[in-house]
Amino acid sequence: MKRSLVLVLGAALVAAACTYQAPTYRDLDRIAQQQQREAILNRPPPDTCQLAAHRHLLGADGGAIQQSSLPAGARIICHGCAVTLDYRAERLNLELGPDGKVANLRCG
Repeated sequence: MKRSLVLVLGAALVAAACTYQAPTYRDLDRIAQQQQREAILNRPPPDTCQLAAHRHLLGADGGAIQQSSLPAGARIICHGCAVTLDYRAERLNLELGPDGKVANLRCG
């Protein structure tokens, strides 16, 4: 009984090993293209407005920020205030929360 069970399991293993097919060049090309698309989608946006250099301002009091310490064209946007919708990648926007502290930084 044990011997026949071993033979059946061995035959199943051999059959499973014979069904494997190595990927074709077309399969590998498709996988590479998919990985390239994912890399492009997951790429962080470029830091066009010096955002990384000003991250320390998150949580700071908006009234205490010196405009001269910010890049040219930067704007401090009060909570609920209207702003223009023109996009300028080099412009740093500091958005204040309801408490008057910097809640968000973004380029545009």
